[in-house]
Amino acid sequence: MYTQKQIDKYKRIKYTRELERFVNRVVSFFHKEATSKEQFTTLRDRIFKPLEDIDKVDLTSNYHQALETFVEQTANLPESQKTIDEIAKNVLHEANKLQMIKRKKSFTKDKHKKRSIENEERHY
Repeated sequence: MYTQKQIDKYKRIKYTRELERFVNRVVSFFHKEATSKEQFTTLRDRIFKPLEDIDKVDLTSNYHQALETFVEQTANLPESQKTIDEIAKNVLHEANKLQMIKRKKSFTKDKHKKRSIENEERHY
C-alpha cells in the first residue's frame, strides 16, 4: 500500500520530531528555577525511552546531525562529574547553537547579505 520512499520519509520525520521533543523538554527543564542532578537523571530516563523505541535513521542535514549529536551528549551528562549548574549552562548553550543552525538564514545581517565578492575585491 505504501511505497518504500513513503515509509522512509515517515520514519525520518518521526525520528526527527522525537529528537526535537527531547531537546525542547531538556531546555524547558533547565529554565526552571530549582533543579537537581537526580531530577535531571529521572527526566533523561523518562524522555529518552521513546527515542530508544524508534528506529534510528540516517540524517543528512547539518541541523539534524547536530540535533542527534546534542541528544547523545545530553543523554550522557548525568554520569559526568559536572555540577548541575555546569550541565545547565552547557545544555542551554548547545541548544542555542542548535537554534542558530536551524534558522541560519535569519541570523545573518542584512548588510552582509548585500555584499558580493566583487565588492569585497574593490575595497582592497
